[in-house]
Amino acid sequence: MAETIHKTTAELRALLKAGQTAEQAALAKEGLLSARDRMALIFDEGTFVEVGAYIGRKRTELDRDDDDSFEPVITGYGAVNGELVYAFSQDYSRLHGALGEMHAKKIVKIIEMADRADAAIIGVFDSAGAKVLEGVDALAGYGSIMAALDCVTVPKIAVVSGTCGGSTAVVCEMFDIVIAAEKTGKIFAAPSGKKTADIASDKGLYDIVCADDKAALAKARALVAYFGEEIATADDANRAVDVEGFIATEGYNVRDVIANVFDLGSFTELGAHRANSMVTGFATVNGKPVAVVANNPERKGGFICPGAAKKACKVLTIAFEQELPVVTLVDTVGIADEADAEAKGLAALLANLAKAYTRVGTDAITVVLGNAYGTAYTVMGSKALTGGLALALDSAKISALSPASAVAFLDKVTDESKHKQTADEWAARYASPLEAAKSGHIDDIIASEELRQRIGAALAVL
Repeated sequence: MAETIHKTTAELRALLKAGQTAEQAALAKEGLLSARDRMALIFDEGTFVEVGAYIGRKRTELDRDDDDSFEPVITGYGAVNGELVYAFSQDYSRLHGALGEMHAKKIVKIIEMADRADAAIIGVFDSAGAKVLEGVDALAGYGSIMAALDCVTVPKIAVVSGTCGGSTAVVCEMFDIVIAAEKTGKIFAAPSGKKTADIASDKGLYDIVCADDKAALAKARALVAYFGEEIATADDANRAVDVEGFIATEGYNVRDVIANVFDLGSFTELGAHRANSMVTGFATVNGKPVAVVANNPERKGGFICPGAAKKACKVLTIAFEQELPVVTLVDTVGIADEADAEAKGLAALLANLAKAYTRVGTDAITVVLGNAYGTAYTVMGSKALTGGLALALDSAKISALSPASAVAFLDKVTDESKHKQTADEWAARYASPLEAAKSGHIDDIIASEELRQRIGAALAVL
């Protein structure tokens, strides 16, 4: 019978340290950070506390004395800009980060700890998949992580630093926000997807792309701040904004308006690489974090296509779960009228958008900047959906149909040369924000330079 193996705590620490040194050398050649280096970058210096460092697979009499049985994942907690945060980072240098029963238990444990503390969790993904020899135990491990994630409502931020395939990709996509390292990250659900799993081709699987591993971790740190009470800002609460020059231009980029209205430099965009007729993300107003949803006239008049509806729903869901106010900037010619959009289930996606706004409720501030017609007006955070505050700029146009369509529908023009003149007259009379305000659907009509001040005042009331 083989001699039973026993190691002292000092010997185990020595093994861990040796593994770390080898790990750093191996990963450096691939342009990746080690799991432990990632933890050092995520947390404020000197605050990281590791949890379950010695957890590993069960030893048997067949193991050699020099076998390294530590699980290829590091878990723990610490401070991020002074706020308590929990995290795990998979360790590709050990068994390619393979996930087994104990690996999964470490991740589930740290998720549960984050939930009890009501603190954000950051998950760093870098694993080739399951420990094949563990069979169903490994598969059950994935299921336990998925179940744990579904049960918690704390902010969940995923960082795809390396390989993220199969069930690991499913776990990753259960996080609220997915950040990918462009140089080293790969996301794929099926093994056949490995060859085409570069970040550029997987636009629907991530929310933010960063140049490399280090930049992705820095972005995760920055995102945590939006889920706190306040972010320090030196911006003036009463600063007048100059957005008239933007919104007066047909096809303007709403990002210019966002940059002016919210605290300077505070906006972090989600999904900038897809569905650009909608812009979403997080920002602050007088230091108060908010979720932002905005039509973007620069892209096809800001129309709402299936991708735009999904994009808005995602940030609204996060806002609801984290109790963030939502500021919506409306300027859209309507919903997509293409056959392809209908084939993708546009009506169902618009229904989901309406539901998402209903859940946000009175934590919503909606501002009509320009056009708001028909179904698009209703589903973009209208007062009828949310019961929140509804504002409109004095130059806004709100109606059941666009002026041109309304005039054509009502057959008011026999002379085609006068069509635009008649449409403008109809807009001034029937599509002005005053008509909506008379019915109580708009709470106030404001000048564009007051936009920042009025949003700030509304947030103070909320």
